[in-house]
Amino acid sequence: MKRLLQIIPLIATIALLFLFTTCEKDTTCKARIICRYTTTGLDTLDVVDSVFVVFGKPTFAEFAQDSGITNINGEYETSFKYEALLDINAYVTKKDSVDGFEVEIDYVGKNEIKLVPGETVEKVVLMMPQ
Repeated sequence: MKRLLQIIPLIATIALLFLFTTCEKDTTCKARIICRYTTTGLDTLDVVDSVFVVFGKPTFAEFAQDSGITNINGEYETSFKYEALLDINAYVTKKDSVDGFEVEIDYVGKNEIKLVPGETVEKVVLMMPQ
């Protein structure tokens, strides 16, 4: 009986330890977008810098929207609080030389991304001339 009285506090302590210990998981959803030039939609050429990237739509909740500009490596990274399936739209205007004349060419790219909690999801957006 004396031994049982010594074990009960030990069992109670272990039970309380399991009850009040929580495992906090990282629920942040990270997204990395890489923008690349394309002419046919199948080839992936050089990366595109200074692209304006838009996540979501204006009708989406504020936490499911984001926008930014790609860096010199053609990448844009951001994070979201919740998982979601979001549209990606990308726009840029670049100057190019055609037959000795300087012209501006608009490039547009679209894709979708499924955000996963605790992970960084990477998507390539192909920028096609318009």
